[in-house]
Amino acid sequence: MPIRSQVPGSIEFTHNAREMTEFYLRNELYKTCVRARGIPTLERRGIMTDKDCATEEEYRTDPYYQEFLRPHGFFYGAYVGLNIDNDLYAVLLNRGVEDAPFSEEEQAVLHSFRSQMSVAATVARKLANTKIEAMRDAFDLVDVAGLFFDRSGNIIHVNAKAETMFGHGINLKQGQISTPRSGDGIRVKAAASSAIQRPDGTANGNGLVRLARVDRRDLVLKIHRLRGSLLDVFNTGWAIGILVDPDENQPPDDLRVARALFGLTGAEAKVAGLLATGKELSHVADICNVSYETARTHLRAIFGKTDTSKQGQLIALLNKLN
Repeated sequence: MPIRSQVPGSIEFTHNAREMTEFYLRNELYKTCVRARGIPTLERRGIMTDKDCATEEEYRTDPYYQEFLRPHGFFYGAYVGLNIDNDLYAVLLNRGVEDAPFSEEEQAVLHSFRSQMSVAATVARKLANTKIEAMRDAFDLVDVAGLFFDRSGNIIHVNAKAETMFGHGINLKQGQISTPRSGDGIRVKAAASSAIQRPDGTANGNGLVRLARVDRRDLVLKIHRLRGSLLDVFNTGWAIGILVDPDENQPPDDLRVARALFGLTGAEAKVAGLLATGKELSHVADICNVSYETARTHLRAIFGKTDTSKQGQLIALLNKLN
């Protein structure tokens, strides 16, 4: 979990901690969490336990222990701090109600793993950032304007194509878009947040936001949640916005976005595009002049890259992108 982070992060948890974590977030217990007192100790020592933030009396009477942790089957815990660049994350280990607090010897063992865990976490974050940079470059190669959003709906990356569309009253400052029309920037941020939170990964409605310009038609922005393994605790990019200029002479290629977003090859993109029109795979194989088995191989690769498992899911995804 993020403790002190320049970018919003997620909280990852094991299966047996799901109900507790969701309760914690839903009821905003982080605003009154007694363990927050121990953060200075965590920053200084790299390890923090309940002894660093609460008294024996509070164990018996504080709602955090008696009304939150205990009913969920947990009690004592230990935080192991991970330093990642200038940010601080932590791994929280909670023990069962009948278990003893973490001893000094156990804390020493956890502390001995801190350096290796911090290195691994730093590598994980850099890999996540590299994925975003590679996707941004891929959008440039296929001439698609892309905006990348963090978990709070702020814009963190803009590719070269998108930069050429700014101006005429549209500006980007400190992660926020402003236009000559009041409220456009607020709608962009709300749409990004909606896409990140909704199960289908698309903002409310059709996911489209219009951006007003001076003396030109509105730009159209469509926002989707990023899919697959990019969504982890160290990820900075959570949603992608595809920006379209209706005044451009070049009509949008209905496969450019899919190729850039999922890394489809030319052959895979052709198969995906034909399937999206409702054609059967056998017909697609005939059109592409390949065997049915080759078409199936392409389809399996497409499923893997798009994080889908059925043709219906794939078609729905491609239709959302276009």
